[in-house]
Amino acid sequence: MTPAGRVGIVVGPALFVAVAFGPMPEVLAGPPQRALGVMALCMVWWLTSPVALPITSLLGMALLPLLGVLDKNEAVALFGNQAVFFVIAAFIIAAVTIRTGLSTRITLWALRRLARSEDVLCGAILLVATLLTAVVVSHAVAALLLPIMMETLRALGLEPGSRFARRMLLSMAWGTICGSNLTLLSSARASLAVGIYESWNTTHAVVAAPIGFFEYSSATAWIAVFTAVAGYFLLRWAHKPEGLDMAPALQRLAEKAAALGPVSLREWFTAATIGFMVVALVLFGPTYGLGTLALCAAAVLFVAQIIQWEDAENFVNWGVALLYGGAIAVAAALEKTHAIEIIVETWLPVGGLTPFAFVLIVSVAAAVLTEFVSNAAVIALFLPMCLALAPQVGLDGRALVFLLPAAAGLAYAFPMSTPAMAMVFGTGYLRTQDSLVPGVTLTLLGSVGMVGIVYWVWPLMGISAFLGAP
Repeated sequence: MTPAGRVGIVVGPALFVAVAFGPMPEVLAGPPQRALGVMALCMVWWLTSPVALPITSLLGMALLPLLGVLDKNEAVALFGNQAVFFVIAAFIIAAVTIRTGLSTRITLWALRRLARSEDVLCGAILLVATLLTAVVVSHAVAALLLPIMMETLRALGLEPGSRFARRMLLSMAWGTICGSNLTLLSSARASLAVGIYESWNTTHAVVAAPIGFFEYSSATAWIAVFTAVAGYFLLRWAHKPEGLDMAPALQRLAEKAAALGPVSLREWFTAATIGFMVVALVLFGPTYGLGTLALCAAAVLFVAQIIQWEDAENFVNWGVALLYGGAIAVAAALEKTHAIEIIVETWLPVGGLTPFAFVLIVSVAAAVLTEFVSNAAVIALFLPMCLALAPQVGLDGRALVFLLPAAAGLAYAFPMSTPAMAMVFGTGYLRTQDSLVPGVTLTLLGSVGMVGIVYWVWPLMGISAFLGAP
């Protein structure tokens, strides 16, 4: 157990007892106070990780009926959110693209045609990683691309200390991070935010249209594009070209592409199924549910024998699904008991705070926190409170479903910030100082850029972040 975990294993339960059963204002007495105690325990353990994050979420969900916060059936039913099943389907789709070789083929095809110079190759790596993440969850893209990156480095004979090696590996990792803001398929945290928002609407009897696949992408893709472009120039500035001959890399990429052979029927079928799924998500997602349609697409791939259950079972990150299901249940308990509204109205006055300032504060806070803890924890902690605060500053809560997952994805500086960063640092080619300055710079640029996108780009897309706006 880490030192932080040893602190959390003591502080978490102590804070839980103090909040759930200690002296509190009368307005919080009863289920609201006990719901806050459960969130306090989860918050400390999500931040310090004395046990696995999914276990913390499931424990929080189990405590809700035990403490009389929610009915036992209601607490478990909250786990069965559309967002949870969409996450499972997204992992299965990613497994199929990797097992059939479709994603590898697309990657090699693009890199072979763009590996003409160090600048072009690094730009191509960042672009391919970003675009692949539109349909394959980000950490799966990193797992797919890293072996290709290492083969290329070996072909060029590069050792640790090479500026180009550092730039190439960070281009791949940063591409997956930028791409994680492209679509709902790109990251599980987006589905978590959608699930919490839908639960919030249900609890507060808010009549609002479900957030659709196209609507989400039209709001967040601009953030992905902005950070990808800025990231390319920052990496070129931080790790300048060395003047390498790209011929060995091109030859190695050509050999790997030739080894794949012609495009198989399995690959064509997979590509067609994913295409139909995306169209269905755009057209029918709000009506039938994103999770429902994504699971139907996954079922088609199973029926066609494109993938076997054993392959999918090994690839799906079941811990993420459990983490998100439990987090949605805990957040819903805070909403149903109105604990968050009581806290906001009593202790968090935001009078005089403009929407501009609120968006900037939330973006920077989420981006900084996600460098050190799971972005799922950031969403679970921030979103319920921000949804309660949003009307007071004139902000549409719907906008937060786009902003918070995007801000929680601006993690470019540290090895532990994302799985992709951990993977590239594990190669031995990188040190923390190689990503620290450019990464922090990109995080701050991304946060400020998000504000500009909300104010100037979203209105052009017909998306309003402000209450009362046309």
